[in-house]
Amino acid sequence: MAAPSEGFYEAISPYYDLIFPVDPGTVEFLAARGQEGRPCLDVACGTGGHAVALARKGFAVTGVDLDRAMIQKARGKAAGLPVSFMALDMEGLEARLPGGYGLVYCVGNSLVHLDSEERIARTLRGWHELLAPGGALVVQIIHYDGIQARGAVGLPTLRDPGHGLEFTRRYDYAPGSPSVEFRTVLTVEEPAGPRRIEGSIPLRILRRADLEALVRQAGFGGLQVFGGFDGSPLTPESLPLVLTGARSAR
Repeated sequence: MAAPSEGFYEAISPYYDLIFPVDPGTVEFLAARGQEGRPCLDVACGTGGHAVALARKGFAVTGVDLDRAMIQKARGKAAGLPVSFMALDMEGLEARLPGGYGLVYCVGNSLVHLDSEERIARTLRGWHELLAPGGALVVQIIHYDGIQARGAVGLPTLRDPGHGLEFTRRYDYAPGSPSVEFRTVLTVEEPAGPRRIEGSIPLRILRRADLEALVRQAGFGGLQVFGGFDGSPLTPESLPLVLTGARSAR
C-alpha cells in the first residue's frame, strides 16, 4: 500500500477482518494458480486473510504490507502455519526477497495506490523477477473503464449488527482526472460511544488496456482477464477486474 494511505489503514486495522472477510472463492482461484513445492507471495496482504487460507492448504506464503498495524494483526494468525509476514512496500521487493515464487498475487485494488504508470510498470517488472519460471501472476483492481463511463460508483453498504459496524464506500471520478477518489465512512459502536472514521484516498486510474500493456511489458504472457474470482467474463458492468499472467517457463 502506498504511503499516503497509511493513516487510514492503520485506523481501520482493528476492524479490517469484519469489513473485508476472506472469500473462499478467491482463495480457490489463487490456489489453483499456485505451484506445488513453490512458495506464494501476497503483496499488500492486509491482515493476512488470504495468505493464512493458502497456508492452510499447504502452500508456504510470504505476506507483505506497508502498514505495520496490519502486519502485526496478520502475525497473530500465523501460529503453526507455513506463512510469514513482513512490513514492506510493494515497490522494490525484488531487492528484498529471495524470489523463486510460484505465485505472486496482489488483490483488493492495491496496485493502484501507486500514483503513476511508471511506478506501476517498475513494480510489475520486480514481481516478474521474483517469480520462478512458469510462475503465475494474479492482479485484481477495480474495472476503471466502467467507473469512467459512469462518473461515480457506490458499493453496497457493509453492515455487521453484531459489532455495531457500518461501512460505506464509493468511487468518485472527475472527467480528465488521472485518479478516482475512494471515499469511505466506517462507523463502529464502541464502549465510549460511536466512532466514525472517514477516508478519502486517490487511486490511479488503470484501464484494462493499459494494465494489460504494462503487464506484457513487464515480461508476462498468457494473459487472461475476468470479471471476478468466479471466472466470469469482464463486462461493462463488472466492478472487479481480475488479470492473470505467467512468467515464461524457460
